[in-house]
Amino acid sequence: MLSRLSNIADQINGPMLFITATSLVMLIGITAAMIYFTFRYHSRRNPHPEDIHGHRVLEIVWTVVPTILAFGFFWYGWQGYRYIKSPPPDAIQIDVTGRMWSWNHTYENGVESPELYIPVNQAVKLNLHSQDVLHSYYIPAFKVKQDAVPNVPGLFLWFEAYQTGTYHVFCAEYCGMSHSAMLSKVHVVTAEEYNTWLETEGAKVAEMKKAAESGEDGGNLHILGEALSKSKGCTACHSSDGTKLIGPSYKGIYGKTETVVTAGQERQITVDDAYIKHSMLKPTDDIVKGYQPLMPSQEGLVSEAEIKALTAYIKSLQ
Repeated sequence: MLSRLSNIADQINGPMLFITATSLVMLIGITAAMIYFTFRYHSRRNPHPEDIHGHRVLEIVWTVVPTILAFGFFWYGWQGYRYIKSPPPDAIQIDVTGRMWSWNHTYENGVESPELYIPVNQAVKLNLHSQDVLHSYYIPAFKVKQDAVPNVPGLFLWFEAYQTGTYHVFCAEYCGMSHSAMLSKVHVVTAEEYNTWLETEGAKVAEMKKAAESGEDGGNLHILGEALSKSKGCTACHSSDGTKLIGPSYKGIYGKTETVVTAGQERQITVDDAYIKHSMLKPTDDIVKGYQPLMPSQEGLVSEAEIKALTAYIKSLQ
């Protein structure tokens, strides 16, 4: 309960301990009073009951004491809230995007990752966004949680991790049929390891994007596509091994003839470059038979170069 893995945990532990201790004292006190009154005022001891018409001291006590406690709870919580909403100006900025049903973390140098990598003992500010419905970014180990609300800018959480290791990330707001699978991880590493990872991944991204834009990929464009399928959240609904998930598997789908439902009518299509692109940008136009129209449009979220890389990845899964 009182784990101390982040600076935010310090702000949560105090009020929680205060509320728990106060509640425990009140529980013991009220229970003891009830037991005392049960025996003290039993009918055998008081065969002739009488009405009590007010007791000014008692009335003042049971009005003033709860008021003081309520203001105490508020003040303690308010101090923690002010701290939680006041990130330091030098905090590392990372954009976090929630979508059905995965998280994406975008760093200042353009690196995207489905999992969060941060340095130990450094403040990190996560700017939260949602592509579709209400989500909630929750790291239990660090006692931080914040909703990601569609079309609501400025939502964030920040913290400073005190201990290296790997920790779980959950979505704490029901967001659809695969809500329970909307999982990720936080990797807390040393500052040196973090800088090395960021530089290495940044170089990979720059190289692959250059290859995608120039068309001279040396046959490795599918590698960028594989990385994009993870960072863009494609793997939450589409498997690469034939397993049926929310959407059709990528394995063996390129060149395949599929039955789709278009404007309520079934028709046959061949999965090619044009169909893949159209399915990304306007996914509800042609729904593969047997699946639901759940995929959000990626229009404005993927570039032409990224569409080419994703298509190359799908082609490679034969």
